Amino acid sequence: MQNLRALLSPLRAFDAVYRAKGVSRAAQLLHVTPGAVSQQIKQLEAGLGVQLFQRSGREIGFTAAGERLAHRVCDAFDRLQDALGDLAEHRSERRLRLKVTPSLAIRWLVPRLHGFYAEHPDIALEIATIAMADDMRLEGADCAIRHGMGEWADVELDHLFDDEFVPVCAPGQAGPLQTPRDLLQANLLHSMMRPQAWPLWFGSAGLADPARSRGITLANAALCYQAAADGLGIAMAQRAYVEDDLRTGRLVVAVDHMARTELGYYLVCDPMKAATAPVRLFREWIRSVR
Repeated sequence: MQNLRALLSPLRAFDAVYRAKGVSRAAQLLHVTPGAVSQQIKQLEAGLGVQLFQRSGREIGFTAAGERLAHRVCDAFDRLQDALGDLAEHRSERRLRLKVTPSLAIRWLVPRLHGFYAEHPDIALEIATIAMADDMRLEGADCAIRHGMGEWADVELDHLFDDEFVPVCAPGQAGPLQTPRDLLQANLLHSMMRPQAWPLWFGSAGLADPARSRGITLANAALCYQAAADGLGIAMAQRAYVEDDLRTGRLVVAVDHMARTELGYYLVCDPMKAATAPVRLFREWIRSVR
């Protein structure tokens, strides 16, 4: 077997393939070609004298020996990353860059952040907002909150909450409203970011979506909730965004009918950054408050 130091580069490529679940994605993470990653893997197998992968056409999978080694190599790199991170803490401020949609930041994340800062006041958090949660790329960020079914193979993820839509309004607006059909004549508040929310809700109640001749269209959900609280109409709310308002009575559920989808919101991060202290600590915290 070759000296460990001679195998560090192949082991790094091996670790990337394991974390990224494929050669092509590992090549992207390492900023090399897939051929270069494959060559490093062959060098590692030759150096160890052990077959680590099973190849079938263009598909590649771990052998039993490869799976065992991958777990131990992954753990070793994580511990090394932690050691380097501990050293870096004494030299510079720890930072976490996060991408979210404006409404999610305003209505769900920011109200909870005091807990994170109470536990980790030394981590500088940068929050950038982007319009569409289903097109949340990780470029320029350590983590993002993405909307979808959670079937992204190129990231590590934590489920936060599911789509659950309820109509909300100011307490004084709810009196005449009893059934979903009553909302067909109500003044509806529409979010430009989720134009399908009202059609989805009406469809789940067995009703056709009314024309938008009545109502107000606003830039995002957060503005719709504010307008609803001010008595301007009925907003279709992501329930997770309005739990505090419902608890305090600032908003009430206009009609007791909830629409659900198969989609949800997930914190996603690059597998190569998952072991860094800021990302690991933020993931641990967000699991405790979701």
